[in-house]
Amino acid sequence: MLTPEHLNILRRAFDRAKCSGLHDHVQPPPISFASELVGPIARKDTSAFKHTNKKIKDSFARILPSNITAAFQKWALVIIEKMASPLDYDPKFPHYWITRSEHPRDKVFGANTNAFSSRFFGFSICHPIYHVTPCF
Repeated sequence: MLTPEHLNILRRAFDRAKCSGLHDHVQPPPISFASELVGPIARKDTSAFKHTNKKIKDSFARILPSNITAAFQKWALVIIEKMASPLDYDPKFPHYWITRSEHPRDKVFGANTNAFSSRFFGFSICHPIYHVTPCF
């Protein structure tokens, strides 16, 4: 579920990406924040629809809990989030990568495209499809 807090995070990411020039390389050019937000939401809904297991479907609506990411940042020195989405990335990480390059418009939210195209360095965290019970 897209919370008002994460909607504000996305809005700030959109504005930062615009100010840094990332929007200049996206074709066709972004029209507005609202029009660009439709893409990630539609992809999430389509991806969740493909699965029949309720636990997996529910995981598409969750953001990795902040206490888990904080522990990874503190104890494992994680600085990168790989395989995220604009809808579920943690803004405490300075950079995040989307899973595949087939969604290049996610650059309008500051995403780096294709997690596998860049070399993995240091420690990173991945947000897989999961059931919440074993995480706690």
